Amino acid sequence: MCYAIEELLYLSRHGLDQDDVYDGRYQSKEDRHDGAKADGKFLIVTSVRCRAAGHRLRTRAGHCFQCDPLKLVYKIRHSKSGYVYVAGSLSGRVIKIGTAKHIGQREQQLRAERYAGFADWIILYSIHVSEASRVEQEASASVPSRKVYSCYFKDGIEQIAIEVLKCSFSDAVKAVETSIGPIDNAAPWKARRTYQYEFDDESAELRNRYGLAQSLRRKARPRKMGA
Repeated sequence: MCYAIEELLYLSRHGLDQDDVYDGRYQSKEDRHDGAKADGKFLIVTSVRCRAAGHRLRTRAGHCFQCDPLKLVYKIRHSKSGYVYVAGSLSGRVIKIGTAKHIGQREQQLRAERYAGFADWIILYSIHVSEASRVEQEASASVPSRKVYSCYFKDGIEQIAIEVLKCSFSDAVKAVETSIGPIDNAAPWKARRTYQYEFDDESAELRNRYGLAQSLRRKARPRKMGA
């Protein structure tokens, strides 16, 4: 299957590639929909171009992906499998929850980029799940933590790291495994000496704050009137 350069670039820009696309050329709308669904793919390349700009990439529903990509990109990213990891920096005393296709490459990248200004990142925990982005987002939102915003340089351009957390390793792992739920049964991998990343001096206070906030939210909910 040959793709135009602009199609490949467009897919790459949204974190996708050719493996995410079903070849539905010269098939009826119903056949390509069913074929893509059977393959677990949300995108289809068709021989029928859109009227607005002549694009070939469509959703299973038949809408032009290149004209309106945002909703489908969000859905695809949240449904794609991958590794969810917990990384730590001793020099910064911080934790990061993230996703990756290749754990080893991700660790090297974090170090080479000096992500958030630290060069001693180590992947401490990883697990392969079916909905990596969803698990990452839910875990990052639920772990008792304080976000740290730090600047670093990537390809000579200043960036702001927004995924750095002040919390303990154990709290981060608990949040990840709670977010996974009972569906995924893959065995996690854990590094040695993770006790060095417990950072309990701050985590205890953060857990207390988180527990108090949850308690206040429950008390603030309106009570149902009894019969």
